[in-house]
Amino acid sequence: MLTFLVLNVSISFTTFHFLQLLSYLVLGVCMLSFAILSVMTLRKPIINYLDACTIIYLILLIGFTVMNGTDVKLAIYRSIEVGLLIMILNYWEKPEVMVKTFAFVLSCCVYANLLIMIIFPDWMFAAKDAFDSYLLGGNYNQIGGRLIFALVLSLLCTKFHKLWMVNFVIMAIVSVVTLAMVGSMTSLSCILLFLVFCMIPSEKLQKACCIGFFLFYLVFQTVVVFSGEGLHNNEMAVYIIEDVLGKDVTFTHRTQLWDAAGRKFAESPFIGYGFVDSEWFLSEMDSFAIGPHNFIYNVLLNGGLTLISLFLLMLIIILRRIRMRYDKMGNMLLLGLCTMFFMMTMEVFPFFFVFCLFYVVYYYPTMKFKTSCAKQQ
Repeated sequence: MLTFLVLNVSISFTTFHFLQLLSYLVLGVCMLSFAILSVMTLRKPIINYLDACTIIYLILLIGFTVMNGTDVKLAIYRSIEVGLLIMILNYWEKPEVMVKTFAFVLSCCVYANLLIMIIFPDWMFAAKDAFDSYLLGGNYNQIGGRLIFALVLSLLCTKFHKLWMVNFVIMAIVSVVTLAMVGSMTSLSCILLFLVFCMIPSEKLQKACCIGFFLFYLVFQTVVVFSGEGLHNNEMAVYIIEDVLGKDVTFTHRTQLWDAAGRKFAESPFIGYGFVDSEWFLSEMDSFAIGPHNFIYNVLLNGGLTLISLFLLMLIIILRRIRMRYDKMGNMLLLGLCTMFFMMTMEVFPFFFVFCLFYVVYYYPTMKFKTSCAKQQ
C-alpha cells in the first residue's frame, strides 16, 4: 500500500502515453486500499489531535469545493492519498515502516529519473508538453519538492542503519545534478542550503540556523509575497533584490501571480473556492501561468482563513510534539520542513508531501531506532 501510495504522488505517469495503464493501476490500488482500510478503521477508530485536524481540513476542502462547483473529483483523489496514509499509520502503528518504504521507493524514483534524462533524452520530447516532460513530478519546477522530501526521509533512515548514509550522499549528488540540468534554480539553492545545514557539526548552531531560517521564511512570505506587485514600489526591496542579489524583482513574473491571488482571496476570504483546476486559474486569476506559485496563497484560495487556521494549528501540534525528542535529527527534520516551506514560496507542491512531513515530525519522538545508531546521533 505504501509503495503504491508514494508512486502515485511522486511519479507523473501521464507525462507519457505508454504509461497511462500503469497510472490507472497505481491509482486503482490506492483507492481500493483506502476502501478496505476505511472498513477496517471503522471497527477500530483511533485518531490523535493531528489526525483530527487533518481530517477536518480534508472534509472542509471537499465541502468548499462542492459549494463552489470546482474540481470535486481531484479534491477527493488528493484527500484519499492523505487519508490512506493516516489509516495505515493508525492501524499498524509502524511509522518506521512508512519512513523506510517511502525513502527506498523515492530513492529508486530519483535515480530512475536522472538515468532516463541522461541515457534517453529523446524520451522528454515524446511528452505531451515540453514543460511537463519529467517522470518525477512532470514539470521541472515540481522535481525539487520530491527531492527535498526524499532527502529528509533518507537522512532520517540513517538512524536505522549506517548504510543509509551512503544512499543519502548519493541522493544529495543526484539531486544537485538533476536540478542543475533542468534549471530549477530556486530548488537547487534551497537544497544546497539544506545540505550545508546537514554538515554543521554543532547541534546548537543547527538549532540557531533552524530558527533563523524559519524567521527569514516568515519575513519573506509576509513582506515580499504578500506585497505582490506593490513590491516594485519598495525602493529598499528593489535595491536588495536587483542590485545586491542580482535577481529579477518580479521573481520571473511571480509577483504578478501573487497579486492576482491576493485579489481573488479578498473576494472570498473565509471559505475560498475549494480545490480548483488549471482552467480556473487561467480564467479567474492570470493567464500568464497556472496557479499562484505560492503554497500559502494556494491554501487561502482553497479554503480561505478557515483552512489556513487549521494548517497553522497542525503546525503548532507538531512543534509541541517534537519537543519530546528535540535532538539533532529532530532539528534536521524541522530544517527540512523549513526548506520545503521556503521552496513553496515560489511554487506549489502537492499538499501530501507537506502533510507527510508533518506526520514524520509528529511520530519521530516515538520511533524506535537501533541503539548504536541513536547513540551516534
